[in-house]
Formats: sequence, structure tokens, C-alpha cells
Amino acid sequence: MGDRTYRSPIVGISLVLAISFGVFLGKISSDQRNERKEQNQGRLVLVPKAHLPYEDARWTFAPDVPVPVGRREQRREVVHWTIREAQSEIAPGVIYDDAWGFEGHVPGPLLRVRVGDLVEVHLRNALNSVRTHNIDFHFVMGPGGGASALSVAPGEEAVLEARATAPGFYMFHCATPDIPMHIANGMYGFVLVEPEEGLPAVGKELYVVQSEIYTNDDQPGHKNFDMARADKADPQYVVFNGSVGALLKDQAPIATQNETVRMYVGNAGPNLISSFHVIGQIFDKVYREGDLLSPPARSLQTTLIPAGGSAVVEFTPPVAGTFLLVDHAIFRLHHGAVGSLNVHGQENAEIFEPKTPRNMVPMSEDAHLGHVSHDAMPMTNNHTPSPNTFDPRVLFAQPTPAVDPQTANGVTIKMLPGSGVWKKGPMQTFGPKAVTIKAGQSVTFKNTDVGTAHSVFGEKGEFASPMLSPGATFTKQFDQKGVIHFQCAPHPWMKGTIIVK
Repeated sequence: MGDRTYRSPIVGISLVLAISFGVFLGKISSDQRNERKEQNQGRLVLVPKAHLPYEDARWTFAPDVPVPVGRREQRREVVHWTIREAQSEIAPGVIYDDAWGFEGHVPGPLLRVRVGDLVEVHLRNALNSVRTHNIDFHFVMGPGGGASALSVAPGEEAVLEARATAPGFYMFHCATPDIPMHIANGMYGFVLVEPEEGLPAVGKELYVVQSEIYTNDDQPGHKNFDMARADKADPQYVVFNGSVGALLKDQAPIATQNETVRMYVGNAGPNLISSFHVIGQIFDKVYREGDLLSPPARSLQTTLIPAGGSAVVEFTPPVAGTFLLVDHAIFRLHHGAVGSLNVHGQENAEIFEPKTPRNMVPMSEDAHLGHVSHDAMPMTNNHTPSPNTFDPRVLFAQPTPAVDPQTANGVTIKMLPGSGVWKKGPMQTFGPKAVTIKAGQSVTFKNTDVGTAHSVFGEKGEFASPMLSPGATFTKQFDQKGVIHFQCAPHPWMKGTIIVK
């Protein structure tokens, strides 16, 4: 046998078993450490409420987000809200008579507190209301989420004290029977409960809520809640922030290239799951279902948000332009489920560079919805839009003015041919580059460039247009005196000035 050493099979088996047992023990030890870590993270020491300093709670309306809490100590956060039953324009010319809302807004407020805070809610129902209402807070650990304690008839007020015991992004809504109808009519909002250490700072925060509106048709005029359609989960409208177009055109939020955008996205339902997606972006982080404790998912394209749930998404746009917010159950575009984000900055050819500009289709709400052919839209036999389908052409079409804006109450500034292609030396961009108008007059921006889309915005956020395809226009009235510097979002070398006297 020479120098070969004989080893018993028993020895080899023993060695394998020993190694496996060691790995097993190591895994148990690791699991125990992780469990202890989670237990320590979940241990919240409450300061007695008698010792908490008072503070007016911070809350905003969509799409704005309250500033970060910026403190580590617990406080008593005092909230005063009034429920109002009112009317709301949910689409152009469509007035919804059953718009019930907290503080008269749909969606309701976004409240921001810190974990451990005591939230003291004073809820009042307006005297001219005709129904009893309340609030079920999803962050509240108590019967009904506080709904029975906050039940208020018209003219009444109720008070609830409740601890924010777990970080997260939580819905609240009215839970007065019939609960689904009260939610469908706009009685919802959200509460952001920050972790003890707060959230990492980002460049821009936005509050976006998807919801459904149930009416019998989409014709102009006054509409009421349609229970039959709601029972079938067949909404006439699916919207962001309470109405069709609430996040489009001059109402679209603005961000800056290479800054991180954090969106607190809620789904008020009351029926549909949202497949939330931002066209042209990848989510750097997604805190699924509003969970702010678990590690976020990364590099997601689309995230599911259940009815009555939420998600927090973050992304960092490396390229300037207009980016659409959609529910990727994509036919909901026809019902109004679209918003946009205008990102200002420079071109970035290392990331994105169209090589054949004449074939470009502007990625804006106009491109997706405003130019839908009649053949592509559901029609009845008389070739008019079906009353059961929202026709987005009504909202997004850009009609040609009947008269030259120059001869009406304003002036016209043109995006000149070739202005979208940078070159050294003198360039023709806007024509004219500077105008002087009187307060109350309008400026119409017209894209006369061939094959290239443009947009325009005030450098201090005074206004912002959508992306304008060739031939399209955008008009803005200026009522305040001053000097406004503007530029094109995708082509930052295109700059101009408006002087308002």
C-alpha cells in the first residue's frame, strides 16, 4: 500500500456530522441574535402622557408632505380636524355632490408624528352636515381604531388620545355605516409614524393617494354616488389625489435631476389593488405595505398596494424630463389614473440619448392620453364615447386657439426649430427670449421645433408645463408683478425672461 493512509468510513462520516452540527448551531445562534435584535428594536419605552410637552401636530394636503419631525423625544401631538360634506370637481365639468372629506379635502390630510407620540385628536362634524361620521385610524391599537370614540353627529365634537406604537405609513378613514360608501365618497387620509431615528433625508417628498369614484356616467354636470357600480367594483373614475388631472400639467410636482424622490403612496380603494409604477424610473427602495422597519426591497419596477394599504417608494432620476405616475393595470389610464413628475436638469447622454429625434414620442400625459385615436377608444354605435368609459381626450386635448394669442390678452413665445439640439456658438432657442407684459396678461408657449418635444418651467417654481409635442401650446396667466426666468426642462440651454409690470 506504500505511504497511503487508510481512513475508516466512520471517521469521515463523523467529520461530516460534526461540521453539519456546527453549521446548525451557528445558524441557531445567528437566528437568536437576529431575534434579540428585532425584540430590542420593537421595545418602545413610553413616557407617561402627563409628562409629555404639547405640540401642534404637523399635517398637510396632497401632494405636500409635512417636514420631518426632527426630534427623538416623545410629545403630545394635538390635531383639530373638521369633517365637511361638500361638492368637488372630479373631472372637467363633472361635479361630485357627495364629496365628504376631512377638512373638506379629498384625500384628507397627511399627519406626521414620531413613534411613541401621543396623538390627541379633536374631531368636529360641521353643523351643516347631514350625516354622522368618525375616524378609524389604522395606526391606533384600540377598538375600532378609535372609530366609536370619535363618532360625531352634525355640530358635535369628540376627542381621542392614542399612542403611535409602531412606525409605518397608515391609512385612516370614516367607519360609520355604510363604511364602503363613506370611504368611496372621500373620507380617508394617512398618518406617517416615523421610527425613533427618523427617516433618511431625501431631496423631495410627495404624498399621493389612489382611489376610485363611482358615478353612473362621466357626462358633465352634477353626479352622486352609484352603489350598484360600487358593489361590482366598476368605478367610473380611478384617480390620484381626488380628481382626474390633480397631478398633471401645471399641477404636476417638480423635482431636480439626481435628487432622491420619496413618494408616500396610499391606496384608499375602496375596492381595487394598485400596481403603482413610474414610467421611466426604477425604484431604488420600496417599503412594502408601509413597513418602515424591515429592509426595503430594491430595484423594483412596479409595486402592489392593497386597498386600505400603502407603500413608500424612492427613486433618483438621472435624466431630466416628464415622468408619468400610473396604475399599471393600464386600462385605468382611460379612467384617469395618471399623474406626472417634472424633473428639471441637464441632458445625460451617458444614461439616455435619443438618436433619432424625428421619431420621438413625448412621454407625457398628452402623448399617452391626449392623442388617443377614436378607433382605439370604446365607442357606441353612434360613434360617441361610451358613457361607461372616461374619455381622456376631453381632459388632455390641446385645442388650437381661435385667435392669435398675440392679438388677444397676451403674447406668444416660440420654441424655435433646432433649439433642442445643442451646438457651440449662438443658438436660436426661444423667440423672443424676453417679453414684457402687464399683470393679468398671458404668455403662450408654442413648440415650433420639428420632431422635438419641449417643456418650460419657471426657475423658482412659478409654473411648469407638460411636455409639448411639435405644434402644441401651453398658456399661463401672470397676475403678480416681477421678473420670471424660465427654461426648457430637457434642454437647459433654452432660457428666457418674462417681465410682469
